[in-house]
Amino acid sequence: MFKKRLSPALALFLIAPAFGELFSGSAPLNEYINPIIFVILSLLYGCGAIIIRELVIRWNKGWPSLLLLGFAYGIYEEGLVVRSFFDPNWMDLGKLGVYGRLAGVNWVWAEHLTIYHALISIAASIVFVEMLYPERRSESWVASKKWLFANWAGFLVVLGLGQLMTSYDAPDGWILLSWLSIFALTGLARIIPARVLAPRERQAPRPRRFFLTGLIGVLAQFILIYNGADNGAYPFPVAMLLLVLFDLFVLWLVLRWNGNGVAWDDRHRMALVNVAMSFFLIFGPLTSGGRSPVMFFSNPVFLFLLWLAYKKVKKRTESEAVASVTV
Repeated sequence: MFKKRLSPALALFLIAPAFGELFSGSAPLNEYINPIIFVILSLLYGCGAIIIRELVIRWNKGWPSLLLLGFAYGIYEEGLVVRSFFDPNWMDLGKLGVYGRLAGVNWVWAEHLTIYHALISIAASIVFVEMLYPERRSESWVASKKWLFANWAGFLVVLGLGQLMTSYDAPDGWILLSWLSIFALTGLARIIPARVLAPRERQAPRPRRFFLTGLIGVLAQFILIYNGADNGAYPFPVAMLLLVLFDLFVLWLVLRWNGNGVAWDDRHRMALVNVAMSFFLIFGPLTSGGRSPVMFFSNPVFLFLLWLAYKKVKKRTESEAVASVTV
């Protein structure tokens, strides 16, 4: 029913900020529904995700370009809009305002949030909506130049709002480097091949293996970061290196199981998306210190909606598999 009321672009406009802020606990439901916050987050996340997907589709690219543009988005939001990469007193930093801070940059936080936004705010939200609209997966969702311009305008106006709402004055050199990094990542996303690895014949494991791998992956990221920040287990460059190596290992594992992206279906993709969001929904209330009691009521509802989405995708995928065998 909702598909008749919502275009896929509008669904992405609404889901991207929910994944990036609401489900993660960064903006609990009582804050998220504030009209001003809702509009700002929707323009930032929603327009950003729509633009990135349009670029990938119009350039005829694949997941490498999607991730590169996701990294660029993370730098745009955290480095330019809110400037949490540089502000040592940013509200969500905690000990990462000290651990990993060097030459005016919160390096561990910058790495962590760049990866987070690429995987969750951008890739997960886009893949999730594409699974809800499989018949329009390869289409442009913003055909008119007017609406594409509107998305760009909404995305960029948040940058100006960020300057008004953020009091921290980051050094001009770091701001310039942030812009250069965004342009470089976007340029690389434009020229990199759609498929960087040759397809391989594989029998993909059951979706539960992807679910468990994703769960271990998300949990390990936080352990690697905060074991250094909270316990001083290793210097921050070690934490940054371990995080990159671990994420590359998980990527290699997923690509090995799915035949470099050709030997899996939407059940496996949904398992990866859902486990990431479920992690935040489950652990968010437990780690909030009672600051956001609304999450104890809202998050079970969100978990139920994710479960319904998985059941819907599973049913559709299995029926397609049966139909392909009988044809």
